[in-house]
Amino acid sequence: MKNKVLPLSFRCNSKKYSIDKVNMIYSGWTGRNKWHYFTVSSNEDHFKLGFNTENNKWFLEEAYYNN
Repeated sequence: MKNKVLPLSFRCNSKKYSIDKVNMIYSGWTGRNKWHYFTVSSNEDHFKLGFNTENNKWFLEEAYYNN
């Protein structure tokens, strides 16, 4: 598939999270910038990651930790 972006892992507070499962993918617009959003699982923790297509940067939008 052409132009496909998919997260494999990310770092937050010096900890690396390997993504076990991509649960959902959706897209949206903020002004003229298109964003792709991914809800992902790493072990028992869940995260929402955002990818800005304007500058090709990733952002951690939300984090839910299973303590």
